[in-house]
Amino acid sequence: MQPTPSLLAIAAALVLALPASAAEPKADKKAEAYKVAATIKTDIQAPVLALRADTDARRLYVARQGAIEAIDIDNGSRTGKLAVSGAVSAIALAPELNRGFATIASDNTVVVFDLKTVQLLKTVKSGGSEPVGIEYEAMTKRLFVSHGKGGALSVLAADSGEPVGSVALKGKLRGVASDTRGAIYVADEEQNGVHVIDARELKAKGLMSTWPATKPTSITVDDKERRVYVATASGRMVVIDPDIGQMVGYVSTGTGEGGIAAQYQPNRFVRLFVPTADGQLTVVANAKLSVAVESTAKPDGARGTAVAVDGKSGKAFMANANDILVLNK
Repeated sequence: MQPTPSLLAIAAALVLALPASAAEPKADKKAEAYKVAATIKTDIQAPVLALRADTDARRLYVARQGAIEAIDIDNGSRTGKLAVSGAVSAIALAPELNRGFATIASDNTVVVFDLKTVQLLKTVKSGGSEPVGIEYEAMTKRLFVSHGKGGALSVLAADSGEPVGSVALKGKLRGVASDTRGAIYVADEEQNGVHVIDARELKAKGLMSTWPATKPTSITVDDKERRVYVATASGRMVVIDPDIGQMVGYVSTGTGEGGIAAQYQPNRFVRLFVPTADGQLTVVANAKLSVAVESTAKPDGARGTAVAVDGKSGKAFMANANDILVLNK
């Protein structure tokens, strides 16, 4: 059952009643830290702004000002490149449709490209101002695009790119994620919460607070264990139970805006990677509905908050000044 506005209001009151020091799990001092194992040289020398891994296809999609590149995860070679106008703020993949999607904030557009050839299929309007997040929802075969200005969550048909509708959420929207039960989750940096949207009816179901963390930026969902993980700009990653709309835990991270990516193993969600603007990577382990910091690292040259994980090898990918850092234990 998805949270209703009244249930979320009750949950928000419960969260506000928690002490600010509510039981943060301690880091595992015995855990081996992730280290830079390799560097992938990219074709264009410019900061990496977004990363997305396709584990099954063994590809890493790298976005920056003016280009999207496809990199072979196993050998680091470039397998495709697409020139774009402007800076890419987010990438989404729909392997079943052989389509990739990228938001261009400066142009208020979404670029649609062929995953195999990395060639442009079309460019469509994003449906709002300053698109910063995008998610493909497989059940409805729709794209959900969040906007940093105006608070619009626009909805496009993934096959055609045509507009389907929109949800007016206000606030400063950031990352978007979905579960397999028809819910969309949208981080709202201005309202310090996560919006819950019905993917079919395109109706807002309520706002889940991220307190004691503020300025949520990136988000991912563990649908099996029913947890929403939210990276924030306030030095914390929070954990929310979406079925009750309540924050159930948090861990400390680096400082500044945060990104987030999850590692899955067969039938379970095992680890989160949270890079922050100060150059720190916080690795968070998940075990039996309990998260704790596994290790932290500050790789030389780390820049930005773009991050992706290869589910097969467990390698993490982070941006440095111009190229990609490959991290492993």
